[in-house]
Amino acid sequence: MRENILEHIRLQYVSRAEYIETELRQSAQEGKDVDASIEQEAEDILKEKGTVSGEEKALRLYERLRQMPVKADFPYREPETLEEILELLPTCSPRAIKKDVLRDKILGAWLGRAAGCLLGQPVECWTRDRILGFLKETDNYPIHGYMSSDVSGDIRKRYQVADEPGAYGNPKISWINNIACAPEDDDMNYTVMGMQILENYGREFVPMDVAEFLTTNVPVFMTCTAERMAYKNIINGILPPETAAYGNPYREWLGGQIRVDAYAYVNPGNPREAARMAVKDASVTHTKNGIYASAFCAALIAESAVCETPGEAIERAMHYIPQASRLYSALTEFLKLCRETEDPEEMIAWIHKNYKEEDLHDWCHVIPNDMIICLSLLYGGSDYTRVIGLAVEAGFDTDCNGATAGSAFGMMYGAEAIPDKWKEPLGGQLMTRIGCQGRVSFQELADRCIKLIDERYVTL
Repeated sequence: MRENILEHIRLQYVSRAEYIETELRQSAQEGKDVDASIEQEAEDILKEKGTVSGEEKALRLYERLRQMPVKADFPYREPETLEEILELLPTCSPRAIKKDVLRDKILGAWLGRAAGCLLGQPVECWTRDRILGFLKETDNYPIHGYMSSDVSGDIRKRYQVADEPGAYGNPKISWINNIACAPEDDDMNYTVMGMQILENYGREFVPMDVAEFLTTNVPVFMTCTAERMAYKNIINGILPPETAAYGNPYREWLGGQIRVDAYAYVNPGNPREAARMAVKDASVTHTKNGIYASAFCAALIAESAVCETPGEAIERAMHYIPQASRLYSALTEFLKLCRETEDPEEMIAWIHKNYKEEDLHDWCHVIPNDMIICLSLLYGGSDYTRVIGLAVEAGFDTDCNGATAGSAFGMMYGAEAIPDKWKEPLGGQLMTRIGCQGRVSFQELADRCIKLIDERYVTL
């Protein structure tokens, strides 16, 4: 049986009363004055979760918190509207990419994302201690290959290894011995979704297009957290940008940033355009740092196409985060410590000291997860196995972080730099229900993205 965090997955993230405590933490982090009386009110509401009365009371408290002003002494100044955030994106001249390396990079980004995602899938929601224990007892630490559930009975019992139930329509949990291709997953579905938004609506798509595509092409229970709450808002007649803020305690979790890779794939060397698209998409489901992180990840992957090192790509992508934000402050401090520290294990320990993966809010918030993405790229360098290995060994949201780190690696170094042991089990195909496609080849996905690239920024 998997840990409690995944129990009743089909019914999670629809009740606002159930996650009222997450809203209190989120509001406090945004600089709202969440006092003892509000905490008591939330505690009383929690007792009524699953009832009409509880939901009505929860929504009223959510709205009071949303309208509450930020405290005067709050040290951050975080833009909220789409227009404000887009206005702050820096201008830059796109750097051209050579045509002879373009296809290998785009294919590498798709494969790197898929393999990193698959590595982290079966241990998503496991704690770091549980992950490391399992890895060590199966002779896979440091990580050098995919994880299998074909282990001894003692190990299965000790680490609660299960093969069922699978998620996102998969019959089994995505251990390497249970798959025939890259299995369906929200992280990969969203990359296909971004590509199809561009195919359907063009580069000037607007948030309403994203809302329409989401509710038309993605089953509601194939989404999680902020996406599921925004979906609920949309079908109840609430439109962007209110979809992201209304009764949505997950608005700074990482659901926005896992949707942006395709915007980087069609804008290699053009981080501003990748970030602009990412901001428009993320604004449907996320606010503030949830949007800033989306811009950062899109810029990071776009920069990776033309940068020499991960450190250079990260440094340049930091310009796409508002400098007076919590995310910018946290990553700036973290990156400084990374430059002063040789051992990645010390930095992973630092993350776990400051953020608690056992807490659902920390586990899925953009800040600790973006730290892990940066760490894995900085310390993994040109070694794909080490990059995705660190991303998963670090804990927190393992499949999301493995996917984003793997995507940036593939864009920088290309498909040829990814060892066959990671590519071959994918069978060259991805399973996705987005657009009713079923199995689709990575070659086709790469070619479709290349068709969407502005040819002015591709040189011979």
